[in-house]
Amino acid sequence: MGVRASRQLFLVGLALALWSALGRASWPELLGCYLVALCLTDLATAFSVLPRLPARAWLALGVVLALPGLRFAYSARERIAEQAGLVGLRERLRDRLRLAQAPMIAPLLLSTAEPQSFFIRADAQEASLVLGDQLRLRGRPIGDGLFRVDYDPGRDGVPQQLEGELAIHIDTDGRSASRTLQVVTPLAHPRWFCRSPSGERAATVSEETDELIVVGLQSMPSRFVVGDGPIDCAFIDEHTVAITHRHAPELWAVDIATSPVGIRKLLVSAAYGDTSALGRLVWDGAHGELVVASMGEAGLWRVTYPALRVTGFQALQVAADWMALSGDALIVTARADASLQRWVREGDGFVARERHALGRPAAALAVTAEHVFVTVTDHRPAHAPPQLGNHFVQDQLLVLDAHTLELQQRVLTARRSELQTKPGDVDQGGSPLGLWPLRDGRLALAFAGTDELWRLGLPHAEPERVRFETDDFFTPHGVVELSDGTLWLTSPARGALAKLSKGERRPEHVALAPSDQVLQRSRPDALARRIGERGFYESTRSGISCQSCHMHADSDFAGYNLGDHRLIPTLSVRGIAGTAPYLRDGSYPRIADLDEVAQQLYRGYVRQQPGRRYALQAYVESLPRAASHRAQDAEAERRGYTVFQRAGCARCHTPPAFTNLGQLPLAALFPRTAAGLERPEQLDVPTLLSVAASPPYLHDGRAATLRAVITDQNPDNLHGDTRDLSEAEQSDLLAFLGSL
Repeated sequence: MGVRASRQLFLVGLALALWSALGRASWPELLGCYLVALCLTDLATAFSVLPRLPARAWLALGVVLALPGLRFAYSARERIAEQAGLVGLRERLRDRLRLAQAPMIAPLLLSTAEPQSFFIRADAQEASLVLGDQLRLRGRPIGDGLFRVDYDPGRDGVPQQLEGELAIHIDTDGRSASRTLQVVTPLAHPRWFCRSPSGERAATVSEETDELIVVGLQSMPSRFVVGDGPIDCAFIDEHTVAITHRHAPELWAVDIATSPVGIRKLLVSAAYGDTSALGRLVWDGAHGELVVASMGEAGLWRVTYPALRVTGFQALQVAADWMALSGDALIVTARADASLQRWVREGDGFVARERHALGRPAAALAVTAEHVFVTVTDHRPAHAPPQLGNHFVQDQLLVLDAHTLELQQRVLTARRSELQTKPGDVDQGGSPLGLWPLRDGRLALAFAGTDELWRLGLPHAEPERVRFETDDFFTPHGVVELSDGTLWLTSPARGALAKLSKGERRPEHVALAPSDQVLQRSRPDALARRIGERGFYESTRSGISCQSCHMHADSDFAGYNLGDHRLIPTLSVRGIAGTAPYLRDGSYPRIADLDEVAQQLYRGYVRQQPGRRYALQAYVESLPRAASHRAQDAEAERRGYTVFQRAGCARCHTPPAFTNLGQLPLAALFPRTAAGLERPEQLDVPTLLSVAASPPYLHDGRAATLRAVITDQNPDNLHGDTRDLSEAEQSDLLAFLGSL
């Protein structure tokens, strides 16, 4: 290398050194530093100040000067990329290239904890998915090169690799193509408690690890393997626990006093043709029956015990989210319409009586003979004007009369303390997710957002607080009191329980999942997800968390002002891995970038967590898409896919991911809506995978059902050519969308 070239490298190194000394990571400053360096070297040359050195010496000086600048550029690489408009470019290219491969597969996440479906697009007559070395799953043809592969870990087995990128093969007509899926194996996630009639035992379930966990007065927790995806449990007597499951229409009665445990099952689909999974349940001892919510068709099954025989089905307008018995009345909350309902027994069934509009869905529910306790992120009774504060959240407890559902008291739980820096900052009472009425008349509340337990005396007493300031227990969800006054709490994110004996201030922690140290050595991806899940539930200084709107990563079905003074419904964040960019307008290239909303708009967090944004992304990307509870009709699915293609839906919602990862002007699809806006809007093309589980629809939520999307809410026939579809074709199209 000649002296001239070496001196040019010296000039670049000097510019980088000046840039690092300036400490401002932007391209204009770097250019300015280069011009300053150029002027300095020209002046030094003109006045013969620069020594005559060999090329190697100039090169060495340039390298030495460049080192601090290169180090500064690496530390500020994200700010530099943002200013250059390059943020998320790698993620966009990665996701697009994955979908450009032939054959293609979607989604790109495999969970070893639950049944799921994959879609393969290939120019072939046959297609199979090979997971690892031996696990082969045959694809079912849907039409025009699209195949569906149903995978059930309990039936088919799991790959040997439980974390990270899993090498897979797609075999099509004798040819094999290598691809990768991200495989995730969740840890234990205990949630809410049920209690035995005597109060000497309590139980909770871990849906991710298919477990029933029982605690008692003296003994440590006992763990029992149950069915696929247990959702809820209820004690029938001291040793019999009823359990419902997310991934099968199965009701189990488990005798925990025997070894091995005795299990009796009621398969609703086999006896009554309902393939919907079962949800919440309560035991009505006075009538000797279980009341069980259906997760498909909105309604309640009534099941006698010990016969385990269905005696009736009670239709509901919307699916039940929480249920509890208050005397002879059934108290039901529904997320879909943010309602609280009271149903009273008449004859063999229930009759709807009182209804209270909450405005936001219940986050937790507890009842006594006289009161109903509900926690919400805001309270907007019927006919109240909408709240148009940007992402407005006001965590609170509502106390209602158990007989009339009349509101008696509101307790705003989100508060500030001396730990905060200015008025309005919050560090107490965020995201109340656990409720339990105590024997002394107080109420126990567990706050996932601020890692607290309150014992609250009503109507106006100051709460007694316990703060969990440890990495062994955080984001509490469930709380229960046993007959001796002992409190047990759950931490789904940590995979742990906490036992707080009567009169004690320091809880005892019981781990159900490995510690952070063990995960750091053996499963670092699982540790990142744990940290991210904690951040998902953690409250910011303004009292809002991801959980506040995306209830347990799903939608709370409520509307929020996101900055343009109109109410927009919340989206689920499940199954969005590999679909960059994000948000309705595609304005965020990476999930991690959403952390800046919390940091800038909502004053950040009290707790400092290195790498918070990337841990949050790791958690969200590990969430499998919502399960479908609809029965599959292969013929209707094939007919519906034909209609889907003919209507032009596949142009934007391109199989197998059912999105082309693009954006479209709002005016191109809904010109009448766009005409009323002050500025043009862009719409991100969402994936249609699990679309049936995420109403309402369209960018502003104005379509309550999928049928409305293709009929009433497509007046200009631009959002797919659906105007001339017959009733039968519409039904087939909806069946296909429901099957996704």
